[in-house]
Amino acid sequence: MYQRSPLRRIAARRGPARVATPAQVPDWSRLGRGDDVEVLAARGTAMSGTIDMIAADRSVFWMIRRDGGGRTMVCSGDDVSVAMVARAKAARPPQHEAAEAGCP
Repeated sequence: MYQRSPLRRIAARRGPARVATPAQVPDWSRLGRGDDVEVLAARGTAMSGTIDMIAADRSVFWMIRRDGGGRTMVCSGDDVSVAMVARAKAARPPQHEAAEAGCP
């Protein structure tokens, strides 16, 4: 009949999987364009996405939602909590064409 997989026994001994929780960002000055964030509104609705633009004073940002909801504005005056999921990846510095062609 059906035999248990040894991988299942190993997973059972390790206990439940630990999932990293996003870090809350009370100070929006640490947020930047391209950061992945989760926004939780006071009424219980949650959305996640990538910051598309952020105001210079960090009082408002626009995010491209992952659920296909388009672009949403989030204001610091709203009753929301923001959690950073991942930092934006640093862009590669531009290279000179001669360097790419292998010229000395």
